[in-house]
Amino acid sequence: MYARIVALSVLLAAGACKSKEGETTTGAKKAKKSRPVKATQAAADADQDVGDLEAIEARGTLRVLVRRSGAQFLPRAGMPWLEDIENAETFADSLGVEPVFVLVDRYEALIPALIEGRGDLIAAQLTVTDAREDQVAFARSTLGVEEIVVAKKGAEGVPEKIEDAEGWTFLVRKSSSYASSLEALAKEHTLKIDYADEHLDTDAIVDKVTTSKDKLLTVVDSHLLAAFEQYNPDIARAFALDEKREIAWAVRKSNPKLKEALDRFHIERAMSEKRDPDFTGDLDGIKERGVLRVLTRNNAASYFLYKGDERGFDYEMAKLIAKELDVRLETVVPPSRSDLIPWLLEGKGDVIAAQMTVTDKRKAKVAFSTPYLFTKEVLVKKKGAEGPASKEALDGVTIHVRPSSSYRATLEELKASGVNPKVVDVPGDVETPVLLGQIAAGEIEYTIADEHLLKIEQTYGVEVEAAFDLSDEREIAYAVRPDAKKLEAFLSAFVKKNYRGLTYNVLKKRYFVNEHSIAKYQDNRVTKTGQISPFDALIKKFAAKYGFDWRLMAAQAYVESRFDPKAKSWVGAKGLFQVMPKTGASMGFKNLENPAIGTHAGIKYMGRMLSRFDPSIPFAERMRFALASYNVGLGHVYDARRLAAREGLDKDVWFGNVEKALLMLSEKKYADRARHGFCRGREPVAYVSHIQSLYDAYVKVAE
Repeated sequence: MYARIVALSVLLAAGACKSKEGETTTGAKKAKKSRPVKATQAAADADQDVGDLEAIEARGTLRVLVRRSGAQFLPRAGMPWLEDIENAETFADSLGVEPVFVLVDRYEALIPALIEGRGDLIAAQLTVTDAREDQVAFARSTLGVEEIVVAKKGAEGVPEKIEDAEGWTFLVRKSSSYASSLEALAKEHTLKIDYADEHLDTDAIVDKVTTSKDKLLTVVDSHLLAAFEQYNPDIARAFALDEKREIAWAVRKSNPKLKEALDRFHIERAMSEKRDPDFTGDLDGIKERGVLRVLTRNNAASYFLYKGDERGFDYEMAKLIAKELDVRLETVVPPSRSDLIPWLLEGKGDVIAAQMTVTDKRKAKVAFSTPYLFTKEVLVKKKGAEGPASKEALDGVTIHVRPSSSYRATLEELKASGVNPKVVDVPGDVETPVLLGQIAAGEIEYTIADEHLLKIEQTYGVEVEAAFDLSDEREIAYAVRPDAKKLEAFLSAFVKKNYRGLTYNVLKKRYFVNEHSIAKYQDNRVTKTGQISPFDALIKKFAAKYGFDWRLMAAQAYVESRFDPKAKSWVGAKGLFQVMPKTGASMGFKNLENPAIGTHAGIKYMGRMLSRFDPSIPFAERMRFALASYNVGLGHVYDARRLAAREGLDKDVWFGNVEKALLMLSEKKYADRARHGFCRGREPVAYVSHIQSLYDAYVKVAE
């Protein structure tokens, strides 16, 4: 990793990088998984192109404007500019194009180069200022910073506030946001500002300040300063300037599609980051953390999206389990079915609820609950096709299965008995319904499936059928870590209490028996329609206007109204986003039941809520605070953050911290001390969790 960082620094300090053929890399049809060499180009040599996202995709390259790295400083892991480089590569991958890093020599040249069309975006820790917003469009910022005044450690009389800075000289680049901040303060205070060479990086200026004998100060963003302090022991923090700033990438104002893609990219990365460290505790720990993480698979039996909502037999049973535990449910869908057990053992989830068959091989790794379903394994062939009618007739017959499946184990048992089918292993992320579809299409001849899964696909009209039974009745159960004894006991007791009970039978009939409901789910699954709601276009339009990921706004609209524009709450809130008429009127909106008006009002109001939280709070947490505020009011969220701080919780983190404090505000002893009094905390806590869960699901199926 360190060698890679050094190589990257050298590359950015050099000129254009040549490809293996000796020519500057200009593009490719599709982004590659691995890039041993990063393509770079000097801004002066870059062709001018001011096209939007379509032009970038047609060209096959994303030109990323960055500041050429100074040569006198050894790069270090954790430096923010390196994170920008890596994020730019990931963004290019998401577009299916190759990144080309376009180098400028001075920070002040970044925006002119962008406007001229020498690059497509700026990824260079650019601070959002009014002057810059007049020139470029900033993508959604997910990072807020404080501007910190620094001096040489040990220097005499280091000022503790701006009023004490007389007699000291501030050294900053004139083009920097720091200069703008100081120039504004100089109107009220006596300040001496010296402008550094524009070629100097911020860390080079800090080095000058911390090695000089003169009374020098400079200003550094808090996130940069934290990185500098790792290797420069001579830095002394003096004080923070009052204004807090946001850091963002920038694009041309004439490129709204690129900005929309960037907003979606940044918000998805922020909101989808792992919210909890790996956890391998038992039931007590799950209750203490307040979340049950269920590992499952996206298919018709376990978990899928239907008209914007989460459905599936395993999912709905998991909701009942979480309700009984009084914890939040979080669904975790690994990349492939073969990852389910490894992820469980690593602590990425607490229980597997994915139609997992109990086998001796699996019992050696995990503990199973009392079974909640029973099924047979059957050999599947194309409907009406001739095929083997017994196990003995499988000699030489080609059968496609996943290597991690119980079906593979069945075939191994068959081979041990003297019957030798030809087994073809398919990738671990290929679900059984996919294999059944391949049989129906004539692409493969045979596979093995659980009988109840086969019946679901037959109801969907897939032209397949069972040739014969390959096994006796098999057990399907929940899997937990071997040492999670209390969780295993709880799940077994849950199954015994609910198995063949009213709710269980209704769910089983809905997902495995009732042909009408199964067909209805099939026709309207998001993975089939590609549409979350009938209002996707409207939500996309206004989400782009206010810099939100449309999928997050769609999740909120579903939780608010179930996508019903005529919905009206008992307190009078209306429309897709359930905006109160008074609130809508304050923003200039009437007729909130009109889908376009209601959507615009709701998303604009979300923008207001988000703006009420300090930009130095991580974006994902600000977003969750804003969602809670939308539901219950800003005052109660402010109270919860203050209470969290008093109780030793983190006031800047929602899950497990501020959400706990919000629940506490329903208790008299806490509500009496709160500025805004009693709060029904369960509602906003459930509201944020539901939106987060839906958003996680929407990200997987919609762009």
